[in-house]
Amino acid sequence: MANAHPIFATIIVLTASFLSAEDSKVAAQGGAGLRMEVKTEHAEDLRVTKRIALAVAEGESPTALLAPAQFTATWQGQLNIEKRSRVYFSFEGIGAAELFIDGESALKEDSKLGSSESDRLRLNSGLVPVKVVYTSPENGAGHFRLIWRGRDFGKEPLPASLLKHVSDEKLSQATLVRRGRALFAELKCAQCHDSASGMPEVSEMAPSLAGVGSRLDEAWMEAWVKDPKNLRAYARMPKVLSNDDDAKHIAAYLKTLTESAPKVIAGDKAAGAKKFHDLGCIACHRSESDQDMATWNHAPIDLFNAGNKYSDGALVAFLKEPGKNYASTRMPDFGLDDKEAADLASFVRGLAVNKAVLTEKGDASKGKALVASNHCAQCHEGVEESAASYAPLAHLSSKSTAASSCLGDTGKGAHYGLLAADKAALTAFLADQQAVKSLAHFNKAEYAERQFENLNCAACHQMDDDLSGLTKTHPLSAKYSGEAYKAPGKGATPPDLTFIGEKLRADWMTQLFSGTLERRTRPWLKQRMPAFPSRAKNLAEGFPAAYGVIAETAKATPMEEPGKQLFGMVGGFGCAACHGAADAKPLAVFEAAGVNLQFAGARLRQDYYHRWMRDPRRIDPATIMPKYFVEENVTTLSEPLDGDGQKQMEAIWNWMQELNE
Repeated sequence: MANAHPIFATIIVLTASFLSAEDSKVAAQGGAGLRMEVKTEHAEDLRVTKRIALAVAEGESPTALLAPAQFTATWQGQLNIEKRSRVYFSFEGIGAAELFIDGESALKEDSKLGSSESDRLRLNSGLVPVKVVYTSPENGAGHFRLIWRGRDFGKEPLPASLLKHVSDEKLSQATLVRRGRALFAELKCAQCHDSASGMPEVSEMAPSLAGVGSRLDEAWMEAWVKDPKNLRAYARMPKVLSNDDDAKHIAAYLKTLTESAPKVIAGDKAAGAKKFHDLGCIACHRSESDQDMATWNHAPIDLFNAGNKYSDGALVAFLKEPGKNYASTRMPDFGLDDKEAADLASFVRGLAVNKAVLTEKGDASKGKALVASNHCAQCHEGVEESAASYAPLAHLSSKSTAASSCLGDTGKGAHYGLLAADKAALTAFLADQQAVKSLAHFNKAEYAERQFENLNCAACHQMDDDLSGLTKTHPLSAKYSGEAYKAPGKGATPPDLTFIGEKLRADWMTQLFSGTLERRTRPWLKQRMPAFPSRAKNLAEGFPAAYGVIAETAKATPMEEPGKQLFGMVGGFGCAACHGAADAKPLAVFEAAGVNLQFAGARLRQDYYHRWMRDPRRIDPATIMPKYFVEENVTTLSEPLDGDGQKQMEAIWNWMQELNE
């Protein structure tokens, strides 16, 4: 059953047509990641995952399409070995697991995993068949990672870049079903067709219409209601009117829904243009109609209609607090102050083209009746609800019903203007009763992976071998800064997210995603990490689950240790040259500053910290961070702690914990 293409491990991407051509190609022909089949006593699921790892809490679904239960997960595919290697494998987690290399059992363990490791194995260059079978404890709560080590590197999770698989008809069909499930939630089908709501996106509402008349331009609303795709090619809102003339009446009614008008703040257009470039807004937005859509990996939202959309002051208010009237908005909250928001609003208004003009003033009373008869309250708060009756999901599984419903191009219902591939995916989902029932299930890892794509995190961040979208789009907005584009140097781009789930602590990520951190980790960057408050907790818990790690409590040993000395320039590793520590500034920055270590202990997972300190370039080949270990447990310092590298790094870790207190 159901699968998704592995851009971030499991879920198919919603892009320009809700699925990019490249995703379709990889899903059909195979590619990165391994096949992962998960079975419980009564059902099974099939997908592609980019890592041999998982973490499932008690009461949580082992995958998005399965009910909570004890489960067995089987990963299968090939390791793409660049050169002949001699390695050892081990497990991490709880449950039972067995590893097969080239068809032969290489390691088997039960209960608490990690007490042993495989014999030394020789892996020849090329594709080496691999299979891993993991069974959770009886209560269904389990976590698992496959670990390896070699002659020139220490223990680490098996890199995602090595994993390959071949697709087949069963996997392709599972991919199609899972894609339809994602579309069902994304298009808010559940607001009309009752369904369970374990999947968080199923419960998300469209923007509130309360007070909308004080925010949006009436002529723009008429054009939008008439056909959203005329203003935004990939609009999620459907066309609901069979008579275009009704749009003016609805717009007239919506204009009567008022509240206190937003404060009007004058902005500086030139300053806003520079801020637009500095923040990297071009990564998600097309600012001019002649910009080539192919430059973006993810369908951009055009801004040359946004200036016509908002009333005076409303665009500033929206930029300052995007989620105020739309909790599940994908628009990032950058924590802009009044001046920044006003400057940006002035710039965006200056991009406006083809301002909409009312055909003629509509009748608000007719509009109110039309809002009721079209059941707008099913998706939008702020308008009166009306009695509505829609076909249950079970009745939508037949092709004949689908053709006359929202999936068709004619007849009653909402019309989304879906491509044939999108209709096929939704039809496949609706025909699969296990998939339909799975809307009641929640898997944190898959949620984080879906939202990584939905929020377009790759616009600013590199992930695995995929460069950020900004590498291609940022030159387009350089002219707004008043300077020629210059490629950013070391440390001048948002961080690589390849290791996000195993690197960052969930409690710290919750603060990061909710926008409540008191201090920026990289204050020198012109781009900022935005907040997504409505998704913060699920994202923060989902990323670690996708990497097979569980909650970690920061541990510090309460004893006198030379951590501060080891951090320093005299008798230490010289960390103070590039890194600040609380109020202490770095002493001799070379090429690029490092992060201030005051909150490093609260931000980083301890196991990742030790991997990084042992061999930074193993994790980031481009880093300027030195490697201090010269042998297995020997650093460049023979003192203190008798030159014991592990103890020295523990001492620095413990000192960083004290910095955060």
